[in-house]
Amino acid sequence: MKIIITGATGSLGAFLTRYYSLNGHEVIACGRDPKAPDNLLKYASYLYIDITKPFNLPKADICIHTAALSDDKASSRELYLPNVMGTKYTAEASSSCSIFIQISSSSVYLPDSELITEDMAGNQNNKLLSPYGKSKLLAEKILCETSKHLSCFILRPRAFYGAGDKVILPRILKLVKNGVFNRPGKMEISVSLTHYENIAEAIDLCINSQKNGMHIYNVSDDEIYIFLDVIRKIINELYDDEIKEKEISIWLLKCLSMFKVGGITPLLVRSFTNDMVLDISKIKHELNYQGGTNFNSKLTELGKWVRSIGGTECLKTGNKKFAWL
Repeated sequence: MKIIITGATGSLGAFLTRYYSLNGHEVIACGRDPKAPDNLLKYASYLYIDITKPFNLPKADICIHTAALSDDKASSRELYLPNVMGTKYTAEASSSCSIFIQISSSSVYLPDSELITEDMAGNQNNKLLSPYGKSKLLAEKILCETSKHLSCFILRPRAFYGAGDKVILPRILKLVKNGVFNRPGKMEISVSLTHYENIAEAIDLCINSQKNGMHIYNVSDDEIYIFLDVIRKIINELYDDEIKEKEISIWLLKCLSMFKVGGITPLLVRSFTNDMVLDISKIKHELNYQGGTNFNSKLTELGKWVRSIGGTECLKTGNKKFAWL
């Protein structure tokens, strides 16, 4: 098949470009950088596109839309063009594709002590959603109203991880300074995570499902994690020297978040203190999703990748080039 992938210079887009190319498909990778990373051109042709304006795409069978501004500190105005209008323009430009797959986000939900189901999006206190979450929810709404594709799937993953991750992993590593892990509160919360291989499995199942119309699914690993356990394992894998732990008061962080001191936001504090576990029973039941790749099985691979790009301090920069190294 001929597959268009937007956001191909990002971590997820890079993974999917390699994945579908290696599985024998013709991939057209799209990105906002005028020049493609050298390694990308080994797997795909490249189109420079600006999704904040109307644009054209060649004919293809499938469009996988991963491009977005994923910034918890961005304002609603900054997020509207890339995330909302960008989705609309991409859907319009890919109208020749019979299948459109939108990579949304679990940020459309607020944390909850219960499993989070698909029907909760838009039915919680939306005023408390981050600007990013609001932009993804609005993008979904516009897509549902305007998509002319034979099949349209909206996938809501939670916290991507894996080799090539230049977003979540750098955020975790920034908690380590001068040999000390500055732990925000107890962090003994239950969370969902999503390895890149599992989102690829979900996309494959959507493509092969022969379902027409609009379908929305949560996606994550089949395993539920304790956030603190995950972070400790990452630290043990990536640091040779002993790292001490120091607990930072959640009360202090909440005070700092009110004034956004040091980039601390209410959303960041919530992510350290509230359970966030997705209910993935719908995609399991309807598409026979397994989500069997898990954090423990990929930890060594993750460590090798971090060392190959220069180590923890290098990764903390979140340089966009890491997706294609």
